[in-house]
Amino acid sequence: MNFFKITFFLALIVGAIFAAPSKKCAENEEFKECGTACEANCADGHVMFCTMQCIVNVCQCKNGFFRNKDKKCVPKNKC
Repeated sequence: MNFFKITFFLALIVGAIFAAPSKKCAENEEFKECGTACEANCADGHVMFCTMQCIVNVCQCKNGFFRNKDKKCVPKNKC
């Protein structure tokens, strides 16, 4: 009986590890399971009005960074 409990518990742990998204993001980016459709960028700054659309499993700029024309996240003074 204990063997089955331990096996079941280990299977749950292994399943959780492999089910978790593990995307590597670039510098100044972070992985988001549900990111915004209107990411801050150098051309527009912070978009005031945006849809509530969820962009799934995406790397987006960290807070305080903006996406430049080369698709890299940079501080505002580097735009």
